[in-house]
Amino acid sequence: MALFGARGYAGTSLARIAAAADISKAGLLHHFSSKDALFAKVLERRDQEATLAAHHGDQEGLDPWEHLERYVERLEGSVQRRELVAIYAATSVSVLDVQHPAHQWMAERMDRAVESFETSFEAGKVSGVVDPGMPSRLVARTLVALCDGLQLQWLCATTPGAAAPDRLGTSITEEIRLYVQGLKSQWGRAHGAPHVQE
Repeated sequence: MALFGARGYAGTSLARIAAAADISKAGLLHHFSSKDALFAKVLERRDQEATLAAHHGDQEGLDPWEHLERYVERLEGSVQRRELVAIYAATSVSVLDVQHPAHQWMAERMDRAVESFETSFEAGKVSGVVDPGMPSRLVARTLVALCDGLQLQWLCATTPGAAAPDRLGTSITEEIRLYVQGLKSQWGRAHGAPHVQE
C-alpha cells in the first residue's frame, strides 16, 4: 500500500513490491495472478482500513448533520494513516483512463460518496432538519470535491521539500467543519420548523 501510495500504479513494479515484501516475484505471482489483481486487493484493503481508522459505525438513523460529523471523524482517522490518503490521490489519475485497473473503483467510490450525502440530505428534508430548497446533489458533489482537493493540498504541504507548505498547509477537517457550519447555517432547520416561502 505504501509503495502504490508513494509511486502510483504505473511507477510501482512487481519486482519492487516483491523486494519490499521480502519474497520473490514468482512467489508474489503465486498469490496474485497479476499486478492488476494485486492493485485491486490493495484498494480493497485501503477502504477497509480507512473505515476502521474512523471507528465508523452504521450511518442509518443519523440526521444529515450527524452524518457529516461522522464523515469528518472518518477523515481525522484517515489522515493518521498518510498512505491511505496518498494511495487515493495517486489513483485519482485513473479517471482519465477507462482501461486503468482503478478506474472503476474510483468512479464507484465518488458515486457512492455523492449518493450517500444526497440521500442523507433528502432524508433530512423529510424529517424536517434540512430546508426543502437545498440542492442536495449539488451540495453533495461540492462537499466531495472540497474534501478531495483538501487532501491533495495536505499531501503537497506535508511532502518533504514541498514548494508551498505554508500556503497549502491544512488539517483538512478544520476547513470541512467550516464548510459544514455554513451549510447548516444556510440550510439547517430545527425539528418540525415550518418552511417559510420567500
